[in-house]
Amino acid sequence: MKKRLPTLLASLIGSALYSQQALADLADQCLLGVPAYTKPLVSGDANSLPVHIQADKAAANYPEHALFSGNVDIEQGNSTLTADEVQLTQRQQQNQEPLRTATATGNVNYSSNEIKLQGPKAWSNLNTKDTDVYQGNYQMVGRQGRGDADTMKQRGDNRYTVLENGSFTSCLPGDDSWSVVGSEVIHDREEQVAEIWNARFKIGKVPVFYSPYLQMPVGDKRRSGFLIPNAKYGSNNGFEFSAPYYLNLAPNYDATITPNYMSKRGTQIQTEFSYLTTPGEGLVEFDWLPKDLVYSSEHASDGASDRWLLYWRHNGVMDQVWRFNVDYTKVSDSNYFDDLDSKYGSTTDGYATQKFSFGYADENWDTALSYKQFQVFDTNSSDAYRAAPQLDVTYYKDDVGPFDFKVFSQAAKFTNVNNSYPEATRLHIEPTLNLPLANRWGSLNTEAKLMATHYQQENIDEYNENTSTGRHLKGSVNRVLPQFKTDGKMVFERDMDYAPDYTQTLEPRLQYLYVPYRNHNDIGVYDSTILQTDYSGLFRDRTYSGLDRISSANQLAGGVTTRIYDDQRVERFNASVGQIYYFSRPRTGDITGTWDNYDNTGSVVWAGDSYWRVSDQWGVRGGLQYDSRLNSVALGDAVLEYRRDENRILQLNYRYASPQYIEQMLSDISHPGYQQGISQVGITGSWPLVDRWSLVGAYYYDTKANQPADQLVGLQYNTCCWAINVGYERKITGWNNTDSSSQYDNKVSFNIELRGLSSNYGLGTDKMLASGILPYQRAF
Repeated sequence: MKKRLPTLLASLIGSALYSQQALADLADQCLLGVPAYTKPLVSGDANSLPVHIQADKAAANYPEHALFSGNVDIEQGNSTLTADEVQLTQRQQQNQEPLRTATATGNVNYSSNEIKLQGPKAWSNLNTKDTDVYQGNYQMVGRQGRGDADTMKQRGDNRYTVLENGSFTSCLPGDDSWSVVGSEVIHDREEQVAEIWNARFKIGKVPVFYSPYLQMPVGDKRRSGFLIPNAKYGSNNGFEFSAPYYLNLAPNYDATITPNYMSKRGTQIQTEFSYLTTPGEGLVEFDWLPKDLVYSSEHASDGASDRWLLYWRHNGVMDQVWRFNVDYTKVSDSNYFDDLDSKYGSTTDGYATQKFSFGYADENWDTALSYKQFQVFDTNSSDAYRAAPQLDVTYYKDDVGPFDFKVFSQAAKFTNVNNSYPEATRLHIEPTLNLPLANRWGSLNTEAKLMATHYQQENIDEYNENTSTGRHLKGSVNRVLPQFKTDGKMVFERDMDYAPDYTQTLEPRLQYLYVPYRNHNDIGVYDSTILQTDYSGLFRDRTYSGLDRISSANQLAGGVTTRIYDDQRVERFNASVGQIYYFSRPRTGDITGTWDNYDNTGSVVWAGDSYWRVSDQWGVRGGLQYDSRLNSVALGDAVLEYRRDENRILQLNYRYASPQYIEQMLSDISHPGYQQGISQVGITGSWPLVDRWSLVGAYYYDTKANQPADQLVGLQYNTCCWAINVGYERKITGWNNTDSSSQYDNKVSFNIELRGLSSNYGLGTDKMLASGILPYQRAF
C-alpha cells in the first residue's frame, strides 16, 4: 500500500474542484467556459441499452470486425463517441463471452454527463466499458476542472479515472494560473477521492511545490487534510500564520488542529473537536500558547506565561423530554481576549459564562438542574457569584375552569469567588393564577401571583462591618410579595385608501401592575441586575433580573403600535410609542440602589421604536427612551441600510447612551470612556467593484471621546480559479491609565486561496464585517 501524506495543497485542489454555491455574477461567468450536459439523462444498465452508430462508410466481416469511417458517431445511454474512424473487433474466448473492443482514431471525442475526453486515439473494452484515450485532454461537465495526460483511463464501470503523466486545474480554458501535475492520478468517484503520485504544484509554468504523494477530496465526503491558511500582521502579535488541519475521525466525530504562529508571542495550538451522539451534539475547543513572550514580560511578577482557553458547547434532547446543555468558557487570564483572537470571545466581553444544565420537560412539568458561574475579567470586581447548584421546577396546568395555573419554584446555593463575601441559600415559590380572555380583535389577561422567598445568609459579619456597602444583611430573611397584573390589547384593522391592497393596524395596549413595597436592604445581591427599558420593556413586570431585587410597583403602562402590511402580508412599517405612569415611585429599599433616590411620579419613562422597509433594498430602524428622572434622553439608536444582496450592503448607524443613564445603570464603573456617555456614529459596507474587485469597510467614531472606535477595510480580487484579499483593522483593545488614552491594535491580513477552497464563490465579506468590535447586524 502506498503511504498517504495529506498536505495543504491536496485540500486546496480538492476543494477547488467541488464548489457548492456561487456568487451569482462570478459563477455565471465561470460556468460560461464549462460544458453542460443538455440531453435527457438515461437510467438503467448501460450494457443493456441499445447502441446507435452513424458513419459515412461502413465495412464489416461479421462477427469478427467492423470498420466505420467518416464522421463516426456512436451513442449508448449518456455516452457519445465521435471520431474519424472506429474499428470494432470481436474475439472468441474459451468458456467466456466474446471479447469486444473498439479502437478510434482521428479527432476522438468522448463525452458523458460527467466528463469530456479528447485525443488523437482511443481504445475501449465494450464488455467492461474500460476506455483509454491517448495524448489527450479532459474537461469536467457542469463544474470546473480540466487537464491533460499522456493516457486517460476509465475503469471499474466508470468508477475510476486514471491519468498517466496528467494534470489538473480549476481554471477555465486559456487560463493556466495554477495547476498540479503527477506521474499518476487516480480519481475514485465512489469514494470521492483523488490520489496523485509525484505531484508538482505550478504557478503558471513554474513548479513551486513537490510532494511524492497527495490525497484530495473530490466530492461531498469529508476528508482529512489542511484547510484555508491565513496570514496577517498586527501591532500586538506581530506576523501571524495559521494552517488548520482537518481530521475526519468518524461519521459523527471530527477535529481541527491549527498551529498558529505569532512572531512576538510564540506558537499557539488550537484544537477543535466536534461530535454528534445520541445525547446531543457539541463542540470542544482547547487553545494552548506556552510561554507567551509578550505576556511574560508585561506580567513578570505573576510568574505565569502560559495562555490557554477551554470552550465547551453541548445541546441535546433525549426521548423528547430530557435536555442536556453546556455553555462553558474559561481562559487563563483576564487579558486573554484583549491579546489573542478567538471565535469564543472578544475584547468587549466583560466575563465568560460557565453553565451546565440538565432538565426534564413534558406537558405539565419543566425542571432544570444547573450549575452557573462567571469568570469576570474586570480585576477590580471581586463580587462575582456562582449558583452551585440551582434547581428550577415549574408546574403547568391550563384550563382549570377558566383559569391557567402555574407554580414556579427554585432552590439555589450562592457562593462567591471572594471568600470574605456572604454566601446564601435561597428558596423561592411562586404560584400564579391567570385568567385569559381573547377573541379575534382583542385580549385581556388578568394575573395574580404570590412570591415567597427565604434566604439563609452566611459569612455576613465581615461584610456588615464594611460600612461602604451600606447594606446590613441578616442571617435569615423571609420575604412574601403578592403581585397583581392586568394586561389588555386590541387590534383594529383597515384597508388603506391611498395604497390599494395595503392594510393598516392600530394596536393599543394598557397594563396595570401592582407590587407592594418590601425593604431589601437586608438581602444581598446574588443574581439580580437592573433591566433596560425599551418599548417591550415597558410591559415587563420586573425591573430587575433574578429574584434578589423585586421593585415595588403601582403603575400603568400604556402604548400604541401601528403596522402596515402590503398585499403579500409583508410588514412594511411599524411604529410604537408608550410610557409608564407611576402612581407611586418604585422602590426596593436598597440604599445602594440609585433609582431609589428619585421620588418622581406620573409619566416618568417613555419609549418608542419604529421600522420602515421602504423597499426590498432600503430599510430604516430606530428606537428612543426618555427618562424624566434624568431629564434627558437615556438611550437611542438608528439604522439606515441599503442591501441589494448579501454582498452589496451599505449601512449608516448611530447609538447613544447619556452619561446620566450610564451613571445610574453602572454606578460602580470608573472607566472614563463610559462616564462621559456613548455617542457613536458608524458606516458599514461591502460592495463588489469593477472587474472582479470587491471592497468591504467599517468605520465607527465616538463623538464623545473624539476618537475612532473601530476601523476596518478590506480589498479582494476574484477570478474563477483563485482569489486574493488584503485587510486592515484598527480597534480599541484596552485603556492606558498612564496617559488616560485608548489602546489600539493595528492588524493587516493577507490571504490567497484557490477558487473553490471555500464552499462558495462569495466574497467572504460577511466574515470580515463580523470581525470588528461592533459587528454588522442586519437592519431588516
